[in-house]
Amino acid sequence: MTKSFFKELSNSLRQNSAQKPVFVSKVLNEMSMPIKTYTNPSLEWETLESPRRLVKTYEFQDRAKMKEFVKELMDYEDQVNHHASILVEHQNVSIEIFTHAINSLTELDYEYAKMADMIHQDVNYYNVR
Repeated sequence: MTKSFFKELSNSLRQNSAQKPVFVSKVLNEMSMPIKTYTNPSLEWETLESPRRLVKTYEFQDRAKMKEFVKELMDYEDQVNHHASILVEHQNVSIEIFTHAINSLTELDYEYAKMADMIHQDVNYYNVR
């Protein structure tokens, strides 16, 4: 939808102000408010701009645990059909996540970040060789 659509909608709703029900007033109020971005202070992820995205690097001392982490993360991605950029370098795994369709962050991205943190925590208890 374009800005002109909302502008036309707003103008037509205002012209019919004598007949407008309560929900129309709510729609107009919501349209005039700036969009608030969701933030989760409990996440230790860095937020970068252009596009707005979450970034975090995990460090591993054990290569087998690192491989399990990436495997579990990719399994999660397949389950939710939401994929991140995963970069594996020596003992580090860097993840960058955002919703490509809107080139910004959505609730899915924050859920992905929480799940990645949980998987990382769980993998530390794995007994792999």
